[in-house]
Formats: sequence, C-alpha cells, structure tokens
Amino acid sequence: MKKPLILVVDNSRAVTGALNAMRHATGPLREQFQFEYVVPTRSTARAVLEQDGYAVHELPFTEISRRKADLLLYGPMLLLNGWRLFRLAQQRGASIIHLNDFYNLTGYVAKILSWGRVRVVTHVRFLPQSLVQPLARTWRWLGERFADRVLCVSEAVRRYFGPSAGVQVVFDPIPGVERYPPPLVPASRPDNTVQLLYLSNYIQGKGQNFALEAFRQAYTHNRRLRLTFAGGDMGLEKNREFRQQLEAAAQNQGLAGVVTFRGFVADVEQAIKGADILLNFSESESFSLTCLDALYFGTPLIATDCGGPAELFENGVSGLLVPNRDVAAMAAAIRALAADRDKQTRFAAAGRRYVRHKFRPEATYGQLAQVYTAVLATARRKKSALPQ
Repeated sequence: MKKPLILVVDNSRAVTGALNAMRHATGPLREQFQFEYVVPTRSTARAVLEQDGYAVHELPFTEISRRKADLLLYGPMLLLNGWRLFRLAQQRGASIIHLNDFYNLTGYVAKILSWGRVRVVTHVRFLPQSLVQPLARTWRWLGERFADRVLCVSEAVRRYFGPSAGVQVVFDPIPGVERYPPPLVPASRPDNTVQLLYLSNYIQGKGQNFALEAFRQAYTHNRRLRLTFAGGDMGLEKNREFRQQLEAAAQNQGLAGVVTFRGFVADVEQAIKGADILLNFSESESFSLTCLDALYFGTPLIATDCGGPAELFENGVSGLLVPNRDVAAMAAAIRALAADRDKQTRFAAAGRRYVRHKFRPEATYGQLAQVYTAVLATARRKKSALPQ
C-alpha cells in the first residue's frame, strides 16, 4: 500500500531549531508516511535534508518585512507561491501540507485552490504573544479557520489560542540515538576551567548580549570561567552585524582571551557534551530545542523564564530557571552552578531522566502520527460523503 505523502513547508534559509525539530519528528515516521520538504530558494538547509534522504523542493518565499519592496511583493508572491505549492501537491500526490512556520500562509492558498482536498497542518513554533499583535491575531484567525490542525510546541503557545479541539500541544521529540558516551559531570580539565556554551544562531532577541554581560559580571568573581558562543548568521547582514557587535563588546571589556566566537555547529551533540554548562538567555522561546538537547545529553542548563523552557525541566532539580532579561540573576546563577560540582552532577542525571520520560514517543512524534492519521481519516470520510 502506498504511503501517504506529506509536504513539509519550512521557511528556513539555513538550518534552524525549528527545522531540526521537524527532522527529529519525521525521521521515525518514515515507515508510515512519505515526507518531502519545501524550502526557500537557495536555502542552505537543502543539503542537510537531502543528506537525510528527503526529496527537497524550492519556492521563492517572501516574508513580511519593513522594507517597502517586500511589502509590495508579499501579496502577489503569496498567491503565486500558493499556486505553485498547490501544483506541486497535485503533481506529487500529496495528502497533507504541513506548514512548519505559522506565518507561512501558502498552504492555505493551496488548500483553497484544491477545494479543500489537500489538508493543512500548521505548526506554531514561536510565542505569538511576543509578536506584533495585529499580525499575530491575523495568523491565529487564519490558522483556526483554515488549518485542519494547529499544533503548539508548548502549553505557553497553546494559551494564545481559543478552546478549539483542532488546536493541540505536540511536544518536539528528543534527539535520536546518542553517538557519544554521556559526559562526565563535572568534567575534569587539566586547566581547571569551567566551560560555558551558548549555542544559538546570532539573532537579536536570542540573548547573547545578556549572556556576555552576565559572564563579565561572573568572571570578575571566578577567573576559571570560559564562554563560547556558537551559531550561524543564516546569511543575513543584520545577524552578521549582531555577531560583530558582540565580538567588539567582548574585546572592549577585555574578555578576548576568555570568550570565543564560533560559527555554525554541525555536530550539536559533541558541542553540548564538551561543555560544562549550557546557557540560553533568549527573550522569547516557544520551546527551545537547544535546551532540550542539553538536558537530553546530560549537560547542566541555565535558561530564562521566557516561555517554553520552563516546561522542559524542573527548576532547581534538573536545571536553573532565571527571570527573563535579568542579567544580575543570570550572573548569580552562573557563579553558583559553576562553583557547585555536586549540583552539576545532580542536574545532569535528573535532566536526562526527566526529558526521556516527558518527551517520550507517545507525547511527541507518536502523537504527530496520530494527528496525520486523524486528518487523513476525516478527509476520506468527507470524500466518501460526496455524491458520486
């Protein structure tokens, strides 16, 4: 029997946490469903997806921005790309279009053009509460009206929507099989340093600026601390400028020898397991795959109370949760955890146990499979009810 084909539409122009979360979810489901991905033209994510064995298609997606040219192009390109996606779904025989970005509306256009024959599942991977509300409310209305299911990655996201049964929480899955042994926590280093890792693309709002200032404050009390930033700029000039600003700030503060800046990390497991503590001080996170990875791989975590991360671990048991944008609290948490080797050991073990239970298959990709099966069953019932 031919497996149902699902077109996963992702706006990522590079490898992002949202894309990796979807890869982690679709990988275990390939025995039940066939998946093909649709990404922006010239997206560097294409190579990663093809390496996974997926067929990949490209469309010239245009996103809303403040630039007048983009605003003028957005409407026509939405209709054109919606038509292209509809034609692609027709040609490939797709049963479902899965929008991995809440703000990508092309799937709704494709559904309308198909007279509802193509079903749409929409994933919400950011906190709509943190966005410009006229846009967020519009996307919410479209999702609740035109999507067959709206999937929220956390309860923090779910609270933005109404009580509709078509809106539900489906957690992102934990990574696949570990390729390296669990880290020794705390690590024994010849130079006696404590290595902090900040793993995130260089994007305003992701919290690197807070981390740098918190590290500066903590470093004045503990000269053994070291901090590494790692992430890509997604090929965007504004992100390159943000990284340059961070590097200049570290230089001006006399931290050039103890703060390191790296580019995109392909081997996330190795990077996380090589650190003593992982930091995530983002201003807004719907879930945070990076935090989940740290807990899963057994590296102690300090994260901000900015949405989804609070649902990933137990504060004080398997990690430390600090107030959002509170640099003093961040610095204090860094100092306390770096100095408490026993707590590092307890956090590492507790985090591994907690996420393996909470984010087990039944609550993650297994639930996603149930969503697909239910949407397909509804489509079949409606089709059989039509006059022949």
